[in-house]
This record gives sequence, C-alpha cells and structure tokens, in this order.
Amino acid sequence: MTGPVKRSYDSSRRRDQARRTRARVVASATELFVDRGYGATSIAAIADHAGVSPQTVYAAFGTKAALLGEAVGVAMAGDDEPVAIMDRPEIQAALQVDDPARAAEAFARHAAALLERAGRILHAADAAAEQDPDLAAMWKQGHTHRLTDMRRVAEAFDAQGLLRPELGADAVADALWALASPDAYRSFTVIRGWTTRRYERWLAAAIQALLVPPSAAG
Repeated sequence: MTGPVKRSYDSSRRRDQARRTRARVVASATELFVDRGYGATSIAAIADHAGVSPQTVYAAFGTKAALLGEAVGVAMAGDDEPVAIMDRPEIQAALQVDDPARAAEAFARHAAALLERAGRILHAADAAAEQDPDLAAMWKQGHTHRLTDMRRVAEAFDAQGLLRPELGADAVADALWALASPDAYRSFTVIRGWTTRRYERWLAAAIQALLVPPSAAG
C-alpha cells in the first residue's frame, strides 16, 4: 500500500511544481511583453526573469506566440483554470439579471474588471500583431471570439426581455464589442486619465441606453 501512495504523492507534487513554474513563466512573460514589447522580448529573457531555463519555457509552451496567447488568456480570466470566461458562475449569474439598470451595471462591472486586469497585455498583443504577420491570425481570432462573447451577452439580454424593440441582438453585440473593447478602455483610462471605476460607470450608462427603460421593463 505504501508504494502506490508514494507514487501518487510524487506525481501530485510534480504536477503542482509544474503548474507553479508555468504560472511563473506566464507572469514573467506578461511583465516583459508589456514593458518591452513582444518583439523585443526573447524566450531567453523570459526564462531568466522566471528563473528557469529556455528549454523549460519551450517544453511548456512550444513557441513565444503560444506563450503570448497564454498570457492574454490568464490575464483575461484572472487565473489559469480551464473554464471559459463566459461559462463562469459569476458571469452566468450577471446574465440572468432581469432589471435593465442592474443588468447593465453587472455587465459593466465584470467588463471593467477584466479590462483592468488584461488591458495592458491586450494592447501589447495588438501591437505585436501589427508588427508580426505570424500573429495576425491569432489576433483576428481573439477579436472574433470577443464578438462571439458579446453576442452571447446580447442574446441573454434579449432572453430577459431587456433589449429595445428596435434593436436586435446582433446590433447590440456590435455596440458592446466597441464599448467594452480594450481600445475604448485604454482611450479613457490612459489617454483621458479616467479611473477604472469612472469607465465602469460610463460603460453601464452606455449599455443602459441599449436596453428598455426601467419603467417599461417592469
């Protein structure tokens, strides 16, 4: 009995170590991509920053582009759990709100928090795609996925009877895609100097304009 228990323990410990190492590499890559830019950041520099060998980075991620994708994904989700953002319980709960004002506020709160976490690495990824043709497909796919997520939000609003009669889910999805975009967040918080909280309030108000008035919803 002792043998199998020990092997299980050793295997679990190795997995934990590998996960911690992976997280450290992702954190180092995120910091360097943001501070130096994707093109100026080498795998060797990331490995040195994370305290591992370049071979460890290549073994875990394969390519620098894949590592950038992982850095973006972890920043957006806030962790490395293999659960899509839109499928997480807190997001699903926000999409079940049937009051237009509270629905707009709930979505704005989650969107602003995500952009605060991930805005800088998303900007770095966009800049990298402009300079590296090999990243263009990943860049386009990321924005396409974001539009798909916004369509799910619009459809959830529609299912709750919150959309204005003259607006369809597709039009609202496009509006959400623009209003809650990394570019919009960066423009307000970096160029205009807004706080994330001010952006969140603005976003909630803008979304409310897409929804039925509270009196009509009641």
